[in-house]
Amino acid sequence: MSDIHAYAERALSSVRSHQQSEVYVSDALVHTVYIDDSRISNIETKRDTGLMVRVADGGRQGKASVSLSSDSSVECCVRMAESVLRFSPESSDFRGYVQPGRARIAQPDVWDPRVDAVSPDDLREMAQRLIDSCRVNIPRAQIRVSTNECRVMNGNGVDAGHRSTLVYGHFTSMFRGDHPGEGMETFHGTHMDIDLEAVGESLARQAEGSARGREFKGSRSLTMILPPGQLGDMMMSSVGSVVNGENVKYGRSLWKDSLGQEVASKGLTLIDDPSSRAPLSCVFDDEGAPAERKAVVENGILKSFLRDSFCGDSTGNGMRRSSVEAQGAYERTPVVKPLNLVASPGRYTPEEIVEQTDNGILVERFAWPEADGLTGRFGLNVRCGHIIRKGEVVDTISNALLMGNMIDAVKNIELIGKDVRQMGVVSVPTMSFSGTELVGN
Repeated sequence: MSDIHAYAERALSSVRSHQQSEVYVSDALVHTVYIDDSRISNIETKRDTGLMVRVADGGRQGKASVSLSSDSSVECCVRMAESVLRFSPESSDFRGYVQPGRARIAQPDVWDPRVDAVSPDDLREMAQRLIDSCRVNIPRAQIRVSTNECRVMNGNGVDAGHRSTLVYGHFTSMFRGDHPGEGMETFHGTHMDIDLEAVGESLARQAEGSARGREFKGSRSLTMILPPGQLGDMMMSSVGSVVNGENVKYGRSLWKDSLGQEVASKGLTLIDDPSSRAPLSCVFDDEGAPAERKAVVENGILKSFLRDSFCGDSTGNGMRRSSVEAQGAYERTPVVKPLNLVASPGRYTPEEIVEQTDNGILVERFAWPEADGLTGRFGLNVRCGHIIRKGEVVDTISNALLMGNMIDAVKNIELIGKDVRQMGVVSVPTMSFSGTELVGN
């Protein structure tokens, strides 16, 4: 890693004359192996080191970011930020950058020496294991492993650093036949513990299931069962949005006036836990505010919102880093994110949830699993879904529309599984929800 602390000190010393100042430096070393048409097509290594400077006088702010590619990069970034400051409008929302605070958690386990020491041969071997374990074609896939180091300092006295490793995989599959089928899997982690054989089996099962799926006719109200791979994005885009402090600040959140009230089924508990092994877990967030383990929803009761410094009274959720890509953190202004929003596990295996469902659909894959962030509503194309009658799978369908509302759905949870899995910045098990409608052609 480069000496990012020296870069940060140098930049901060150049902007101390401003009422408020902040510098953020990140350095990422990224290794990626690409798969195209079930063959290893490329292995690459990239290094990305850069700086963001933010300055403020009164309600005016200026910011700029640069890649640290030469000796003059720091001074260039400072000049650009100050130039933006001169022409920026006044804002009454700005309350200053983060004040120093003490650490509230121990350093989480987010560094894997195996990632730091990875070689092209290691990546080639991982990719080949995936190819060998998947009995259908893999049109496109990538495995990306990276090391990341960052430093944030400001004129208030904040000086916080972070080091982590990131392992990310995105995989697609295709069954080629009279009726083609497709599958998709992702992996988000900090350690080299990705089970490539299990990924390959899931990709094949999804593609084959999609290929044999029949067209669904008519419409039917039923229970929706979502495994972690589909529920993670659905939970983040809905519940993650309504607990976002910026949405609360501007009145966009449906839960803005619900603190202390029941917003979900009693079985649902969501903890933002930056102390566990997860891609964004950290002691201090990317603004230098202390992170901590906190209940967001507890037994269905809304306990807290997530905030950065812009929202006021930061909860340590101002993030530049991504759970997918280590590059480019220095180019991003902090936004509110969960560090690791964990749903407490239930008592059931996915198979037991199916067995206890009278009338439902197990969605193995949506075209894209996402609910509307403001309303929670969704109408999603089911690429592979299994119809359940009296605890048994009786049919497999594809290309039907499943409609509902995730904000309502979390109030109507039927069963919660114990198979918690990391999906980006959320960790969720399989869950079943009543109150959705399946519509066919």
